[in-house]
Amino acid sequence: MSTRAKLGGICLLSYAIGVLLSPYFLPTDFLTVNVAPLFIDKRLPSAQHISITNDDALNNEEDKLELPPMKYEAPYKQVIGDDDDPFHGVDIVLHRNGEPDPCMRQQQQQQQSQLDGDASSFTLLEKILERLGVTIANDNSDDAAAPSTPSKDTLSPLSQSILRSTEQFAKPLSFDSKYDLDATLTHAFATNTQSIFSNAQSSCGPTWEQDPTKPHYLDQVNENYNLLSSYSSLLKYCDMGIDRTPIQPDHNNLVRLAQVKSLPCTFHTREGLRVTSLSMLVELAREVKSDEGECEVGDNSEESDQRTCTSGNGGDGGNARKELHLYAVSAGRVFMFAPKHVGEVFELPHVKGPQGLPVSLEVMSLTPRVFDIYNFFNRDESAAIVNKALKETSETHKMKRSSTGASGYNLNSKRTSENGFDTHGKEAQIVKRRCMDILGFDEYEESLTDGLQVLRYNKTTGYFPHLDWIDDPRKKEEHNFDSAGIGSNRFATILLYMSDLEAGDGGETLFSHGWPAGQAEEDHVQLDDAIDALRASGDVEGILKRDSWEEKMVANCRSRLAVRPHSSRAVLFYSQHPDGSVDQSSLHGGCPVITDQPKWAANLWAWNSIRGGFPGSPKNEHVVEKNRAANKSPENDQQKHATFINDKSDESMRHAQLFFQDTFWGNYGFDNPPLGINTFKGHKWHVRVDGEVIKSFTIGRDKKQEFHI
Repeated sequence: MSTRAKLGGICLLSYAIGVLLSPYFLPTDFLTVNVAPLFIDKRLPSAQHISITNDDALNNEEDKLELPPMKYEAPYKQVIGDDDDPFHGVDIVLHRNGEPDPCMRQQQQQQQSQLDGDASSFTLLEKILERLGVTIANDNSDDAAAPSTPSKDTLSPLSQSILRSTEQFAKPLSFDSKYDLDATLTHAFATNTQSIFSNAQSSCGPTWEQDPTKPHYLDQVNENYNLLSSYSSLLKYCDMGIDRTPIQPDHNNLVRLAQVKSLPCTFHTREGLRVTSLSMLVELAREVKSDEGECEVGDNSEESDQRTCTSGNGGDGGNARKELHLYAVSAGRVFMFAPKHVGEVFELPHVKGPQGLPVSLEVMSLTPRVFDIYNFFNRDESAAIVNKALKETSETHKMKRSSTGASGYNLNSKRTSENGFDTHGKEAQIVKRRCMDILGFDEYEESLTDGLQVLRYNKTTGYFPHLDWIDDPRKKEEHNFDSAGIGSNRFATILLYMSDLEAGDGGETLFSHGWPAGQAEEDHVQLDDAIDALRASGDVEGILKRDSWEEKMVANCRSRLAVRPHSSRAVLFYSQHPDGSVDQSSLHGGCPVITDQPKWAANLWAWNSIRGGFPGSPKNEHVVEKNRAANKSPENDQQKHATFINDKSDESMRHAQLFFQDTFWGNYGFDNPPLGINTFKGHKWHVRVDGEVIKSFTIGRDKKQEFHI
């Protein structure tokens, strides 16, 4: 059969196929793209044996973003490796902070679906062409119908987008800098040019209502320069605006985006691990590609959005595309876990417990957001913290009746427990750092934590339901507690239980807006019925007064969501939403103990930004000015700031180290800068050389003090 006759047959066949087959079954451009070139290009030696595979289609999709050579391509490939781009076959799926459902998916998923449709039609066309005497090679492979890996010389769409974004900045960016990477990824994800996302379908915009009287500064910039048309709504999510962006200790290190000069997001994994370098992103991509493709959480297929799972049904010998889920956190905000269902597990291999075991979280409740923490701390750490609290003698830190309020020592008749604080003890520092690791901080920052509060509940003592978030609605305090704006407040609490109490002994932590996990709505017990059941049991007869707040607490503890203490148990809950607004559902209390066995516990409050008493903490300036005019002492007057300086005059102090009691604090030698520390009157600091205490300092009354060696 002549070539001309074959070509005529192909023309007639293409018309017939176009009439008979739906475009959803066979793409309308399939013949023109994949078949016509076989016969039209006369430079081909023969049309009888030509290899057509889905590699060609896939590479066309991957190459869509190809532009002129990229000036950062060489150093980029040094990081990702010259052999193969690890982002081939990996789709980025983006979530807003704290949200289990994604707001954007990489377009490649849609492209791959189209390719899969082409593949399903390919076999039919092959059979038709064989009748015409045209052989289409299938590479003699069982995997020929499956999409194969693009050329190793071709950069993936994500890599190209990152490189193009890097070129937009005036200064050279480092792939090893987390601040440069934040800006690069934000630009790559938010731009409408060479984007890997279908930004027209993005739901990654702001989660809050913009005050019409206070327009976002990006809108004002856009009025003059019309820049926002090139970006998606993600831009405003990442930069919440001047009135909604708290100032973190590292704020001055942030790299603003090119052109619009807005602040970038930070990016975390589902497990809270912050992506701090390109090499870490590469490692994450390789991990998901080596994944078996099975979702480990529950049987619900929707959970695939919450685990690193293969898209589609898997079972294809490793050729299915994989998903890398990233969680975008607005500038100045803090990461929060995104639970989807009760019982869901978050494994945190990057956080190690005291025995080296990996820490994990299990979701106890969605509203409020409460998590059990496994392998977090042990009985030895528990005993050491309690013993130190009992031996503490300083007025500000020793065990005494618990107080309440934003400032000062205020007793409350509905808080009858005792508490003390351990701010610098060895075990306290270890536990505090572990807490911050769990919460998604890649660096420990003392100004974002309170001291470890140690609590003792004796028989009949408890704490009425309250919020850990501190309320100051009229802004009467010097510190700005408005965390939905630029203020700082407690955003998360980690509770540590240090004693064992049996069922019926009381002492639970009550979440009064929650219900027991797994309990059907029709099984919920209301307060009046719970009180009747408690009285009928006789468990508090002669211990608690009828109609007292304590009796109501015990009844609620037996009907609502309550966490029973046992030694070495730990629990996390949030007091804020991801945008900084207070989470009213986090109302909680300490149920009265109704046994002779005391309840010991501790908690760490983590703040969404710099807390009061530290440099850079947010202030209500009108209160500061008012207090200054009245010659009133500033808040946190009991806290002192000590600076430890090595004068370099004593050779024996060349390699000195500073310790708070037995806890190493920092190097204090000739080559080290002065150490500035917030501390308290009566605290003792030791200078050690080769493990031996050479000199000791005791903090005095002055607000600022210097100590020299």
